[in-house]
Amino acid sequence: MNAGLAIGVEASKLPLWRHPAFVVPFGTCAALALLLPRWWTPLQAALFDLEFGLAAVLPSEDLARSAGLLLPGVAFGLGLLASFSPCVLPLVPLNLAAIGVAEATGWRAVARSGGFVLGAAVALALLGLVGEVSGFLLIEQRGPVLLGAGIALLYFGAVALELLPLPFAGRGPAGGARLGPIGAGAAFSLVTTPCASPFVGAVLAAAAAQGVPGLASASMVAFAVGYTALVFVAGALGGGIVRRLKQRSFDAPRAAAAALLVVAGLGFGAAGIAWF
Repeated sequence: MNAGLAIGVEASKLPLWRHPAFVVPFGTCAALALLLPRWWTPLQAALFDLEFGLAAVLPSEDLARSAGLLLPGVAFGLGLLASFSPCVLPLVPLNLAAIGVAEATGWRAVARSGGFVLGAAVALALLGLVGEVSGFLLIEQRGPVLLGAGIALLYFGAVALELLPLPFAGRGPAGGARLGPIGAGAAFSLVTTPCASPFVGAVLAAAAAQGVPGLASASMVAFAVGYTALVFVAGALGGGIVRRLKQRSFDAPRAAAAALLVVAGLGFGAAGIAWF
């Protein structure tokens, strides 16, 4: 009994990068990478079809008649869908840690989570204001953008594996937070925007086609609300739940999330390098 318990304790102390939940999905993706020529070309074509298909459908005449109301609603739904992507969903625990939800309860937790949403909304609203520039970067100059996103996701993967510190978490030398919830939300949205580039590009193209002043920014704000909904809900539940979860061993989910981040980072980085 004691020997079995000791073995279990030693196993639980394994580095996350040696955990089966990391090794298996990462190894599977490595094997798929060896077969890259067979599946990447049709997948890339499908992604391009999705992106330009959305861009062609959203600015339709039916939408133009009620663009002021319908497009932001569509953008919210696309943002919510994009929040479940493999390079965004694993970041939810890191985002909660970055805004300090574990130390907050009640309305303080709601306020911090709301600040995160506000930061993301402001950042994406600015993308809406410069919609032509944003669309050019996300579609025509996507190589540097994808490479930067890949590096950022690899860093966050290392953070999830506890190999590097969480950026902007904790407190600075003067005792103040190094980056508040608003700044964390803005950084999150800008870093992960390439993950949602088909949806973001389609929303920007649709808004530009309508010619309604402020529609692009309003749509991107709605997109940001959907994009950060998971973080807001998880954070608003309060620090008590987060603290109780931290008391349990969640090595397997954390290792699996890290594997997704590393794979996504490598994929975006490779796509960015291939663009040049």
